[in-house]
Amino acid sequence: MITYNVFLDRTRLPAAADWARTIREAGFEVQLNAEFEPGSFSGYLPCPDDRTGFEYYLESFTTPTLEIGDAGAQAIGPRNAVASLRFSGRSSDRDAASAAAATLAAMTDGVLFDTEPGHFIAADEALAWARNERYQPIATYHRRAIRRKARLTPPIILRLLIILFLVLAIYWLRK
Repeated sequence: MITYNVFLDRTRLPAAADWARTIREAGFEVQLNAEFEPGSFSGYLPCPDDRTGFEYYLESFTTPTLEIGDAGAQAIGPRNAVASLRFSGRSSDRDAASAAAATLAAMTDGVLFDTEPGHFIAADEALAWARNERYQPIATYHRRAIRRKARLTPPIILRLLIILFLVLAIYWLRK
């Protein structure tokens, strides 16, 4: 699942009808359901039907986690809620989620966090981001490399034994 997070002030959360109208006025071809309640709805949000859409969740936000990092925490500032828009990766779902996330960020003076490249995007750059135009992130989250421990699995042990056998055979043949 791919996730776009919009950090915002909960008091600035728009009504669904206003949000849907702003999406259309911004030139996106996304039909957001104007009947849902953004402050309490959780789950799959069809745009306009089950063939296109995304999961929408609104949660309180108090303390930045380690995953956000210091630069991300500074970019988010005093915002007290996060709207998460998750989708499977289909292009129609991505288009719907990016249009909805960008317009929500623009309407609420929020900060959009695109988890794929790790970019925190200001409200005034969010629409350019959704249109795949040039934008300047206000912060970038750099993922730490996950170190894997070397494990001696049966295939690795077998390879090591073959190499050892070949080295011993070459040594024995040279004598």
